[in-house]
This record gives sequence, structure tokens and C-alpha cells, in this order.
Amino acid sequence: KTLPLCHTRYCNLVFLVDGSWSIGTQNFEQIRRFLSSLVSSFDVGVGRVRVGLVQYSNTPRTEFYLNMHQSQAQVLNAIRRLPYMGGGTHTGLGLDFLLRNAFTAAAGSRANQNVPQIGVVITDGKSQDDVVQEARRLKERGIMLYAIGIKDADEEQLKDIAQDNVYSVSDFNALQEISMNIIQTLCTTVEEAKSQITQLSKECAKATVADIVFLIDGSSSIGLSNFEEMRTFLKRVVSGLDIVRVGLAQYSDEPYQEFLLKDHTDKKSILEQLDTFPYRTGGTETGKALNFLRTQYFKTEAGSRMDQRVPQIAVVITDGDSIDHVLGPAQELKQLGVLVFTIGVGQANVDQLKEISSRPFQRFMLKIDSYQALCGFVFPHTCPITSNCSYHSPLLSLQVSYLLSPLVPSHLALVSSLLSLLQLWQRSSQTSFSWWTVVLPSRSSSRSGPS
Repeated sequence: KTLPLCHTRYCNLVFLVDGSWSIGTQNFEQIRRFLSSLVSSFDVGVGRVRVGLVQYSNTPRTEFYLNMHQSQAQVLNAIRRLPYMGGGTHTGLGLDFLLRNAFTAAAGSRANQNVPQIGVVITDGKSQDDVVQEARRLKERGIMLYAIGIKDADEEQLKDIAQDNVYSVSDFNALQEISMNIIQTLCTTVEEAKSQITQLSKECAKATVADIVFLIDGSSSIGLSNFEEMRTFLKRVVSGLDIVRVGLAQYSDEPYQEFLLKDHTDKKSILEQLDTFPYRTGGTETGKALNFLRTQYFKTEAGSRMDQRVPQIAVVITDGDSIDHVLGPAQELKQLGVLVFTIGVGQANVDQLKEISSRPFQRFMLKIDSYQALCGFVFPHTCPITSNCSYHSPLLSLQVSYLLSPLVPSHLALVSSLLSLLQLWQRSSQTSFSWWTVVLPSRSSSRSGPS
């Protein structure tokens, strides 16, 4: 049957194809036909849709890079000549190979040009290695993953790879039956992403003022080297802020006032203070520290401009399990009108992070493996990184931009997310604080509307 042409102007599309012995020569030909059907529906070209392909079994190999073929005819010819590899099934290794070799600037990725990055995994079996961490790293780099499972493919592993973006068929002959659905989904995904990116770019320079207080865990479990990583992270975040007041509190058994919102009026003096504040050590009493923020920092006399309707934002960074209750103090802080972000490191108590974070917690909570990841962990960004760009990527649209935007270090993403709330705040015409709800477009595969 004739499949519809996807009119999207550009994206980077890389297929990761299982070439293990369980596929078989005849079924591998069905995969070739399926790939040809998908590619035939896209406007392939250097400045349009680029297509790459990696085959894997015991080891992965590049069949062709994103920048290797200049036209649809060339890609289709390469697919027709695609050799069948044979071997075991190491999907995790294949996913890692995608990240390191396929979605790179040298291979033709245009992530730094706001071009959506999409990976499509096709497999018929259960991977002999782990896929969770490798899939997570791809998604952290802004790459949207789809998984197509054939016959005996492991459904749980497919979900680990692509979450809701999973398609399953009973046999290889059924691949063609889902071609149209997949093409429409991919095309819609790209168009939604481009629309979001265009809108966010227009909003890029509209961010305004804010009061931001960092509350950092200084307990003994952190360790000196990790504390220095956190110090570096804070300096990088502050370096990206030009239009806000910044305060810093540290806590362990007791909270400590490092500097208030009113104490520094320029970035240079804040950075100097960040260079010298001490590592306190001790236990972990986050609840007490949250109360300390509410009573000592978010006050007019401490430099807060809450009475001027300036957004009030707290960022909590911790690696542990608080020995006191956090729910009550967090609720009191949020009832004051403070938006609370949490960054949980390592073994941080996720339930406590959720209690502390503003709602929905999925958009106000970040969980990472280590303090080293603070400065290496990547999030997407929709604003060009230029000297006159206020880092702005509306947090409540973060899921879309997260998957399909170019990459910057996490400190810029945090700056972006913090400043994203300023316009939402100012849109309220009321003179007092109010609750508001934002309805977001769903990222589910059904594309059925808001969720």
C-alpha cells in the first residue's frame, strides 16, 4: 500500500536494528522492507530529514551515519544492500553505541541547531545485557526513543527503552501493518517539538526578575570532594543568572546562613562568596532547614521582594534521608508562595524529595547518581546560548523540550527552568498569591490531547 508522505522539514532519525541469529535471513528481509517503507515517507536530504542506521548483535556496527547519504534514493539503496550480521542480542551495547557514535556532530547530528533527535529500536528478543542505564543516558541527551518489538521481544525491556513509545507485533510479516501508524506518530512528534521550540524561542528574551535561594546539604555524608563539586555547580548556575537576587543557606544538624538575598548586589561578589563558604558537616535535618528558609530568607528584611510579586524560588540539593519530617515545613514554605525545586543525589530519599518539591513533582524534582553528575548531567535547552539570551525554557513544557532540544550542561538547564516560571507568575492579574493549574499536551503515543 502507498504510505503517506511526512511533510516535516527536518529531524535526525537513527534506526538501531537487531541483527541476531534469532531473526533469521528471511525475517531480516522483512525488516529491510519495513525500513524502506518508513524512509520512503520522509523528505530525506542534507538540510532536511537525515537517516542513520546501526545494526547490533554481540557487537554493534554503523551501517551508515546521518551525514553519509545525501538523498532518499541513496538511503533506500543502502537499506536494500544491508547485510545480515548474526550473533547474540546485546541491545544495551547497541544503545550505548548510538549515543557515542550515531548522535554526534561528527556523524551528522544537528542537535545544536534545534533539530529533533529520534532513535528507533527494532528487536525480536530479550537483551542479554542491561538496557535501562543506556536508554536513560540517551534520553538525558535529548534523544527520543521508540521501540518496536517483534514476536518474542521482552515487553518490559521495550518499556525500559522507550516507556510509552512501544509497538509490538506478533510476527515479522505484521511489520508493514504498523508502518502507517509509526510514520504518523513520528511525524506528529517532530511537528509538536518544532512548534514548542519555535514558541519558546520567541519567549526567550522575556524572562524577568526572581529571588532564588539555594539550600544545600552540608552533612558529613557528602564528603569534601563532593562538596567541592556542589560548589562548582552553584558557581556555574550563578554565572548564568543576570537578573535575579541569590541567597544561600547550608544545613546539617543545624541550618546556617551563608548569605541572604540582600547581601550581594552583583554577580562578582556572589561568586567570591561561593568560593569561600565552609563545609559544615554533621547530620541531615532538612525539615528544620526548610523552616529556616521560610523564617529567615523569604522575608522583606532579608531582601525578598515577595511584596512586589517577584517570583520566590528555592532550590534544595541533598544526598540523604532527613532524620526529621519534611512534609509540614515544605507545605508551609510553598503556602507562602515559594516554588521549590529539589535535586536528589545518589541515595537521596525520593519520597522526601517528592514531599518537598512543588507540584507536579515530576517537573520540580531532579534525581541524579552522583555529585560529579551535577556538572556533567545534561538537560535540553531551547534558547540559543548567546550573551544576550535570558536562559528561558518554560519548566512546564520541559518534557517536550527535554526530549527534542539541543544539549547544555545541567546548570544552564536549571537556570532555564528557574527563569521559566517568571512569566507564568506575572501573567496573573491578581495582587495576591493564587493557585493556578497548567494543562500540558500529552506525550503519550496516542497523541489524544491534554493530560
